[in-house]
Amino acid sequence: MASGASPEEADPRLEPGALGLALPLAAEMARSLARLEAFIAGDLPFLVEQRRARVGDLRRELAAEPLLAHEQWEGLVAAWRQELAYGREIDSWRGLLVGDASREVDYLRLGRVGLYFLSPDGREGGVWSRAEAGWQPLNAAALAELRKGLAIARARRPPELLALPVSLSPEAEQAGAPASVPLPVTPIAEDGGDAELLARVDRQAGELRDSLAGSWLRLGSGLELPTRPSQGASGIAASAELLRGLEAWTAESGRWRRFEAPVADLAGHIAPREVARLGDLMAFGGGDLLRRSTSEHGDTPRLAVVEGLSAEQRNRLAAAWSGGEALLLDPTAGRLLDALSAQPTLVERFHQGGAVGYVVVTLGGLGLLAALLQYAYLLGVTLRLRRQCRTPERLRDDNPLGRVLARFEALPDGLPPEALEARLDEALLAELPRLERGQGLVKLLAAVAPLLGLLGTVTGMIVTFQAITVFGTGDPQLMAGGISQALVTTVLGLITAVPLLFAHTALVSRSRRLVGLLEGHASATLADHLEAHSTPAKASSRESHALSA
Repeated sequence: MASGASPEEADPRLEPGALGLALPLAAEMARSLARLEAFIAGDLPFLVEQRRARVGDLRRELAAEPLLAHEQWEGLVAAWRQELAYGREIDSWRGLLVGDASREVDYLRLGRVGLYFLSPDGREGGVWSRAEAGWQPLNAAALAELRKGLAIARARRPPELLALPVSLSPEAEQAGAPASVPLPVTPIAEDGGDAELLARVDRQAGELRDSLAGSWLRLGSGLELPTRPSQGASGIAASAELLRGLEAWTAESGRWRRFEAPVADLAGHIAPREVARLGDLMAFGGGDLLRRSTSEHGDTPRLAVVEGLSAEQRNRLAAAWSGGEALLLDPTAGRLLDALSAQPTLVERFHQGGAVGYVVVTLGGLGLLAALLQYAYLLGVTLRLRRQCRTPERLRDDNPLGRVLARFEALPDGLPPEALEARLDEALLAELPRLERGQGLVKLLAAVAPLLGLLGTVTGMIVTFQAITVFGTGDPQLMAGGISQALVTTVLGLITAVPLLFAHTALVSRSRRLVGLLEGHASATLADHLEAHSTPAKASSRESHALSA
């Protein structure tokens, strides 16, 4: 800078009054950079070199041109916002293993809640423990969940809850409000630079407020959403306040908080409950996963119990309350929980099928009822046949075999074998209708049910396309919801047809076994009868032959 020249003359980028603004702002930025560097050093060890390089670039820029701190301020805010974003996303990549540069592994990161690695062969994996500052091995079940998590992060399978241990430890202390900004601010006569900085603070505060409105971090932390600077506020104080608020929000994204909050149960009753929040990823308490339920006035989101968890999942959450156990993690930071809560119940899904669905289920119920009644009848026939076989000398009319043999014994003597066989077949055929009763109806309903389901799907798709004609294709949820409801009838048809096919097969198998048993005993009786009547005739023939000789 030339002697006698003012800073504004030496650097045309400096507006009037910017010198008095830049020096205290540069000091605040230097403090925030040191805080950012320390935060990265104590954070989960992911993308460390990239994050440190970002801090180094900002530090070099500030050291080279401290008078342009008002222009460099947004770069520092962007760095903190990137760190905040790390705590709200799921990511995967391949890189060298932390602590062993000779190995290449696949990483999975769930915000700042969990950092995991998996060997390329999938046989070895670990979770980073912040308390131990090292990797903890995963068992076989956790390795399977980790493989699922990597597939979800790479968009190779739809999101689902992951049963994985976490990198955090529970923290019982409550968070206070963000630290105040004790910066003395000297009024500037010509507020050119201050006005420009205020505009930047106003823009950043608005963007942050929108992005953090639905954040889990608002729960139990005491943090307030960033506010826009008021008219006539100091640019230095406003920028420092925003920076320190960002630091608090970012630090909160890597904590396991416990606190008491009102929670709405499945019946809608709201009552205080002890709750745990893991970073910006999820909250749970009392064996329940919790979802956000924004209030009417847009203040701190309320919590509500997520429906549809199994007893095993609830027990897992209860066991993981104090840490050290695998948790049910939502890799979508709440969107999956909202989808689970909005998922229809079985009864609601059934009603979505409409009139066609009711017809399909009714026909299926009638078919199953007919199959069960006939199968029960066949079981009774089987028991009576076994009793008849144990006492063949006493013929009973409560079973097909007894009736067939009784009719056979009532035939007159002297009939030729062909006539006896025909009469026996007639008696057997008279028993078949009762043994095969209901098989045709069950088979027919098993074939008709999928066709009716397809009919319901086609009519539902027609309604969906009519809605698209009216409302257009701008809302994918409208199409997805209509198509989902249309497919319900197909699902009902298939669900109805499958058990009917099994029932038909069981009926046919049981009736064929009984018919085979009847035919075997009848054939044996006929053979015994023919042999008994043919023996005297042969004996008399031999006697006549002897006399004539």
